[in-house]
Amino acid sequence: MTFEYFIGNRYLRVKQTFISLITILSIAGITIGVMALIIVIAVMSGAESEFRSRILGVESHVMIMRYGSAFTDYRRIIKDIEKIDGVKTASPYVFSQIMLRSSSRVSGAVLRGIDPGFAGQAIKSLDKTFLKQRLTQNQDTGTFAFVPGIILGRELARNLGVMENDIIYLISPRGMISPVGHIPAMKRFRVTGVFESGMYEYDTSLAYVHIKDAQSILHIGDSVTNIGVRVKDIYKADNIAENIAEKLNQKYKTGSY
Repeated sequence: MTFEYFIGNRYLRVKQTFISLITILSIAGITIGVMALIIVIAVMSGAESEFRSRILGVESHVMIMRYGSAFTDYRRIIKDIEKIDGVKTASPYVFSQIMLRSSSRVSGAVLRGIDPGFAGQAIKSLDKTFLKQRLTQNQDTGTFAFVPGIILGRELARNLGVMENDIIYLISPRGMISPVGHIPAMKRFRVTGVFESGMYEYDTSLAYVHIKDAQSILHIGDSVTNIGVRVKDIYKADNIAENIAEKLNQKYKTGSY
């Protein structure tokens, strides 16, 4: 008989009622404590997983930026990145702070110009077909002909007081210099979709447009400001980000989610 078994057997089978009650209460207390700990750990693990899932539904696993300028050769860079082991897909996009104005309200927003063909693989919270239908340029006829589409976060649309098919104006600080001073660039868009990511920070600030429209209003030509990368294993995102930086000869800034 082992020492542990001897001690346990001695106290569990003791005949005195008072001591037996203490033993039962002790065992019950330990059991409840362990159960509570397991439940808390399970809830926290589930919350972390859900939080990560919502963020990665909008954000890329790895972000690549260029120091001080935009990517003019992003197509070649994307091909190089997709050859790296562990990389699933890479997509270009344009990122900028802008203002949105409806008929009655104004709100700051984060503009993301995306290529629907690429972004459907990179943005999990938005369906690829949905993006293609809502951001295809100049396919409408009638009243809204030649008015490009914009997709807004649900809270952002609510703040602006707009719904689908309403017209809003996108205002960018990258305008032009005139005799009277700097004039911000402004372009008209039609709200073609509203999305909900489940994250208030994104739903209240994000606006998606076609990458060509973003390049036009920001006057950056055929360039992009960022490249988003999705990896096969998110737990290896940091290592893959380092591999990408190495592959690109440390010329670009990389970071994981």
